[in-house]
Amino acid sequence: MYQWFVVLHLAGLVLFALGHGVSMFVAFRIRRRSDRALVVELLDLSQRANQIAYLGLLMLIVGGIGAALQAGSLTSTWIVATTVVLIVVIVAMYAIAAGFYYPLRKQLTEPAAEGSPPLDGDRLAATLDNRRPDILAAVGLGGLLLMVALMVIKPA
Repeated sequence: MYQWFVVLHLAGLVLFALGHGVSMFVAFRIRRRSDRALVVELLDLSQRANQIAYLGLLMLIVGGIGAALQAGSLTSTWIVATTVVLIVVIVAMYAIAAGFYYPLRKQLTEPAAEGSPPLDGDRLAATLDNRRPDILAAVGLGGLLLMVALMVIKPA
C-alpha cells in the first residue's frame, strides 16, 4: 500500500506543478499588457489551471500523509519540516497573490463603481507592471526546492 501512496503523492506533485506552472507563466505574461481582453483571457486560463493545481495539491497531501502513516514516520523531523515549509509557502503565496489578482479580475470583469475610472489601457499596464510575479516565483520555487531537499536528504 505504501507504494500506491507514493505514486499518488508524486502524481499529485506533477499535476500541481503543471497547473501552477501555467499560473506562474500567466503572471509573467500579463505584465505590461494594456489589452484588457487578453489579460482577462489569461487570468481565466490561470484560474482554470489553478483548479488542476489544487487537485494535484490534494493528491500530493493525501499521498504524502498515507505514505508517512504506512512507513510509521509521520512525526519524523523531515516530514514535519516539509509540512511546515508547505504551509508557510501556501500562506505566503496566497497573501502575495490573492490581494492583487482577485481584485484585478473583479475590476476587469465587473462594471466600474460610480466615480472610479475604468481599468483600461495605460492604467492597466501600469497596474500590471510590478515585481509580484518575481516574488511569487521566488517563494514558490524556493519552497519547492527546500521541500525536495528535505525529502531527499531526510535530516533527522
